[in-house]
Amino acid sequence: MAFWGGAGAGGWSQGIGGQTQGPGRQRGHDGWDDDYLGKVYDAQVVRRLIPYLKQYRLQAGIAFSCMVVSALMTFAQPLLIGLTVQAGVKHDERLVVILLGAMLVMAVIGWLAAFLQQVTTAWMGNRLLLQLRTEMYDHMQSLSLSFYDEMEVGRMISRLTSDVTVMQELLTSGSLTFAADFVGLAVVVTVLLTIDWELALVTFGIVPPLVVVMAIWARHAKRAFVNVRIKISVLYGTLAENISGVRAVQSMSREDENARRFDALNRDNRNANIWAGMLSAAIMPVIELAVAIATAAVIIVGGYRALNAGSVDIANLFLVLTSFTIYVSRFFDPIRDLVLQYTMLQRAMAGGERIFEVLDTPPRIQDKPDAVELETVEGRVDFDHVHFHYNEGVPVLTDIDLHVEPGETIAFVGHTGAGKTTITSLVSRGYEVTGGAIRIDGHDIRDVKRRSLTRHMGVVLQNPYLFSGTVRENISYGRPDATQEEIEAAANAVGAHEFIARLRDGYDTVLQQRGQNLSVGQRQLISFARAILASPRILVLDEATAYVDTQTEVIIQKALRELLKDRTSFVIAHRLSTIREASRIVVLDKGHIAEIGTHDELLARGGIYANLYRMTYEQEEAARAESMMGEDEAVARRRRGEMLPQTQPGAAGS
Repeated sequence: MAFWGGAGAGGWSQGIGGQTQGPGRQRGHDGWDDDYLGKVYDAQVVRRLIPYLKQYRLQAGIAFSCMVVSALMTFAQPLLIGLTVQAGVKHDERLVVILLGAMLVMAVIGWLAAFLQQVTTAWMGNRLLLQLRTEMYDHMQSLSLSFYDEMEVGRMISRLTSDVTVMQELLTSGSLTFAADFVGLAVVVTVLLTIDWELALVTFGIVPPLVVVMAIWARHAKRAFVNVRIKISVLYGTLAENISGVRAVQSMSREDENARRFDALNRDNRNANIWAGMLSAAIMPVIELAVAIATAAVIIVGGYRALNAGSVDIANLFLVLTSFTIYVSRFFDPIRDLVLQYTMLQRAMAGGERIFEVLDTPPRIQDKPDAVELETVEGRVDFDHVHFHYNEGVPVLTDIDLHVEPGETIAFVGHTGAGKTTITSLVSRGYEVTGGAIRIDGHDIRDVKRRSLTRHMGVVLQNPYLFSGTVRENISYGRPDATQEEIEAAANAVGAHEFIARLRDGYDTVLQQRGQNLSVGQRQLISFARAILASPRILVLDEATAYVDTQTEVIIQKALRELLKDRTSFVIAHRLSTIREASRIVVLDKGHIAEIGTHDELLARGGIYANLYRMTYEQEEAARAESMMGEDEAVARRRRGEMLPQTQPGAAGS
């Protein structure tokens, strides 16, 4: 649908219907938990990634092969160093030269393999993530309005950006690094057991206590990292809320109180980060201590064996001790990497889960397999005993039976919550009726492809939504191929051309966020020009003139008449000037149609509409008459104690 105006949502909240589950866990009724950090390895996420990887089998094979070669070249070096020392002790210069040359060749091969692995992985990973991000965006665009009623937009953006980013870290730099670490561990263990299995067992003896320490650390670290995530989310949320609502903050003198609250949240965030940093800093010295203990144990046991042996092969002793000393450090290198990448793995797995959570969310409104394409629309709309509820058991609309002819303008009035906006949302199939049917030109809209339906519809909402870009781009949003002449004609039709021409760069003026460098009335005029340019067959005006002053409203009334002419239109408005020119006025009361008729007919009936008119519209007419007579005359009449002129009930067209 072409949305020619709209209300945005700003600020931060904890989620619609959110509820706390345990310490630091926040889960909404939608079941999505943004505070879940994830597992170190999630088999389900990995399985979901495999189909994406299959299309790059060749590149994945090259990257994996290069990783294995690089790991073998790297972890074979200590053995060659030991053999070189052994050859030197034996004064075998030729073998020393050969071994040194072999080490140089292996270093070059390892570097080339690592380079090719990184390039191939980056090439493949970025294309995979481009595909994932595109799929997510396209899927988000297809999700129904009812989904966005429940889900915060910020959470969706987080999935599209930060979660995809951590997946990029995993796919482009993490996955094969972890695989290389495990290959390296296998090489080290094999070589150590081959050289001297007794010293190898001495080296491995430090592993069990280290695993216990790591398990204890991981449990505390996970809680600490989750706490950091929660604290920063609350901090950013509060910051965004206070900045978005800065007008309300300043108008109510809340600066000092908000500053105190923000300072408290900032301190909590600082403390959480300090504790997480301390845990991260504590584990590295533990691993270094393990390396030192293992190295010392190898030297002590090896030296003790040499002292107690009858005869010692000095060359072989140097081979064993040199290789073992270097391999002990290499043995713990993968452990260091895994510890350093521990949180990245968790974030990536949690991010992958949330990405697939989005992709697995089905649109609640989907086209039928045999849905038809709506090529042209005449504009006849039939509501056949329509029922609707957002929540089961809480009816919003009940037995709406209304038949609208092409070109009619139907105005909906009623108290807040009567169902006015809901009924117009059902026409565009933003929501699915729960009973009855809505037909356009005789077609049940559930049997029509939704995009072909909304292509013929337009909506102008109460708060005009302007996008980043120029005035020209915003007016032509529904018709990007429109010419400058067509754009200016649309602006002229609503009286917007004059103020646009006065802007610094005219139609090329760049709008600030949401068009904040324009007045509310000017933004609304641009949204009307956008609607006229797109020329829909069915038009919805949802309180589109609510924020337009009386003088601006007079300017756009003529444009509205042109816009509504020969189009089926549904108007929700509190302005009498818009309502009374409607073909028919439908009065809604608690989800029912209470009255239908013209302005004069409903006033004469003396029902709900007449009461609404007396409470609201007579005051509006008085203000309108005052603005038209001029300020000086109005002040003079007040001083004389005279009543200002009002439109009498039943005065048609006044």
